Amino acid sequence: MTDVSLNSGIRSNLLQLQRSSAAFQTTTERLASGKKVNSAIDNPSNFFAAVNLTDRAEGLSSRLDGIGQAVQTVKAADNGISTIRSFVSAMKGVVNNALGNTDASARAELGRQFNELLVQVGQTAKDSSYQGVNLLKGGDTQTVQFGEKFDASTLDLEGFNVEGPATLSAAAGDEGNIADIANADASANFGFLMTTQDGDEFGINGALTNATNTAAVDGSTDWRASTYEADLSSVLQQLEGFDNELKSQASNLSQNLASITIREEFSNNMINTLNEGADKMTLADLNEEGANLLALQTSTQLATQSLSLASQQSQGVLQLIG
Repeated sequence: MTDVSLNSGIRSNLLQLQRSSAAFQTTTERLASGKKVNSAIDNPSNFFAAVNLTDRAEGLSSRLDGIGQAVQTVKAADNGISTIRSFVSAMKGVVNNALGNTDASARAELGRQFNELLVQVGQTAKDSSYQGVNLLKGGDTQTVQFGEKFDASTLDLEGFNVEGPATLSAAAGDEGNIADIANADASANFGFLMTTQDGDEFGINGALTNATNTAAVDGSTDWRASTYEADLSSVLQQLEGFDNELKSQASNLSQNLASITIREEFSNNMINTLNEGADKMTLADLNEEGANLLALQTSTQLATQSLSLASQQSQGVLQLIG
């Protein structure tokens, strides 16, 4: 087959059309994807730098759920502390009423009310868990992960242990006495105990409302005894110490919550910064690409017209020969 020979004008215009077609394809791809770098072929340096930034952003994003759950854990514990402090306030009122009452039977009734409130304190601590983590029971510790790499940046939420009476005695003639003390400190004879992470102990004596069983129950104060004024004053001091420690623990939790919230905001801002950095390396300027598309369309039309003119010149030569 004889090769077809094209004149220089036709070859020049065909090459221009090929270039325009390739540029047109690139521009339409950028407009469709919104990116000027879609693969390593486009720009290896920018592509892999953007991948690294995006990976960091995704790593931080994966921590946000855990951070959010840690916030809820702290809120659950704080709610428990606030409720316990309300019960402690009510217990102070009961003790003060007993101090002003000279009737032993009336004080015994107030003691039973005191024990009921004491049980509610223990149950509130038990019910203050969130997804299996209870910062008020058993001294649980939760580690909050902040960094994109595991254990690179963490915060330990340290709880404390509020251990209340397990049951109230139902023995005849002994109703309202604390008979089963869970994890009581025998050396201090406390019927109710709070132990901090540092090992400090803050106890509250339960009310023994039947004077005949004074020696039978450790960690109790006889509300019917003639020494009730001194004994109940001691219980008030215990309640105040217990309440002060609750305030201290609540303050610690508030500081932890503030730290977690600040880190959560930092993570969101950092994720945004990383994604913006990746975008600057890969995103296309849609205004520029739109202008390029219009210019390419115009260039293609001109090249097509030039090719047509070049073809007409060749046909003119043929007519002269014919």
